[in-house]
Amino acid sequence: MAEFWRRPGAARSAVHHVLSAIFITIYGYSVCNFINGLAVSAWVATLLPVLVGQWGLRCIVAEHVSRRPAEMRPKLAFAGELSAFIAGGAVIGIINTVLHGFPAGSGLKAMLGFVTIGVFAGVDQAFVQTRIRFEEGGMPSFSGKPRSPFAVRLGLSFSLVAALIIGVITLLVLRGIEDGTVNDAEGFRRLAIEFAFVFAIITCYVANSARGVEKLLATAVSEQVQTLGDAREGRARRRARIGTRDEIGFVSAEINYLLDELDRAHDMTTRTNDAIIKALIGLAGARDNETGAHLQRTQRYVGTLCSQLAQHPEFSAVLTPSAIADIVSAAPLHDIGKVAVSDAILHKPGRLTPEEYEVMKTHVSHGLAVIDKVIADVGVTPFLAVARDVIAGHHEHWNGAGYPFGLKGAEIPLAGRVMALADVYDALRSERIYKPAMPHAEARKILVDGAGSQFDPQVVAAFLMAEPQFERIATQFADSGPDSVANAA
Repeated sequence: MAEFWRRPGAARSAVHHVLSAIFITIYGYSVCNFINGLAVSAWVATLLPVLVGQWGLRCIVAEHVSRRPAEMRPKLAFAGELSAFIAGGAVIGIINTVLHGFPAGSGLKAMLGFVTIGVFAGVDQAFVQTRIRFEEGGMPSFSGKPRSPFAVRLGLSFSLVAALIIGVITLLVLRGIEDGTVNDAEGFRRLAIEFAFVFAIITCYVANSARGVEKLLATAVSEQVQTLGDAREGRARRRARIGTRDEIGFVSAEINYLLDELDRAHDMTTRTNDAIIKALIGLAGARDNETGAHLQRTQRYVGTLCSQLAQHPEFSAVLTPSAIADIVSAAPLHDIGKVAVSDAILHKPGRLTPEEYEVMKTHVSHGLAVIDKVIADVGVTPFLAVARDVIAGHHEHWNGAGYPFGLKGAEIPLAGRVMALADVYDALRSERIYKPAMPHAEARKILVDGAGSQFDPQVVAAFLMAEPQFERIATQFADSGPDSVANAA
């Protein structure tokens, strides 16, 4: 039993059914006086079985509706709820007319009252099922014209309410004309009370339905706004849930279609960028003495640091998923300027002299020249801007002692600060002709000692939080041979 009451809409439906019994009792005893001749026990004996049967029919229909596809539930819930009230109203009307001898008009008014409440109760259940449809993820996207235009449904609802009101008024007026009460002051007063009672009930139900419409519209619009906001800020690729196949649902479907198209365009751009990067890396790798595994490792170090920094409030707004993806993609380009450095220096089997080191330092300005030429030709893009930051900043020092510009602190682009630590850590952990590979613990100490001088302290802190990942990357992508450069490219 408890499980039944936890089902969506059950409690709200019960309220409508109980209210129908209360309203017809008040109306019959105090407003219209068509049942005040009956003993209370006789009226309860008439009303209670009808109400129980009406509720039982509703429960049977609701169980059937719950097993239907989500797309069909709102319409079926409306039809089922209305059918239960029509059946209950018909039975009450027949009993009042046949068994109790009330006028046919009174029985018809009772039935019409049940139908009126049934319409609003059905609308209420349709709203419940539509909200459930939103919660369950919505309906599949659709194209073309809306199948159930909201304006048409709203117009039909107003027309139905107006027809019900006119029907009730007509019955009241006809009864007044028939018994002559419209010409009597007391009769006219009672007729006015009936009008007020009916209008008060209908007004309350209309307000409840309007509230339901407002909630659905707010949910749908909120879905659209949140989806567009997430897309603008580069967060998860969510799609707006579609709860209806009207104009509101159509807008959500169009938003989803456009986002799908943007994703396809973004994926194509990403593949193009990757192809260009691989070509440039291959060009650089053909001349540089770094291995392809170095590029793979530094790329993963950069991704790990960015993901860790993104959890910090200071960087969360900047390091969005798309921004991190651009930084990781651009990381292998950090030394692209080495293509302009002579082979004698680039391939020297030992440490460089101070003069040779000054020449080697020019690889940063050469790399910037390459990127700036691309930007001049095609305009700046997020990826190109990040690639420039990676190249320009990966040899700058937090204390301003780096090169090529001697930038200090936050003047150094964040992508460059991250690349700097990743590049140095990999150089320390890698074997060179002039030095053996350094254990992680020793490399860790150098990075920690360099916090605040060579490295951004917050980037070092991110490294310390992600030490296990760094060790795994260093092991998994260790240098494996002279062909690794070509393979990576």
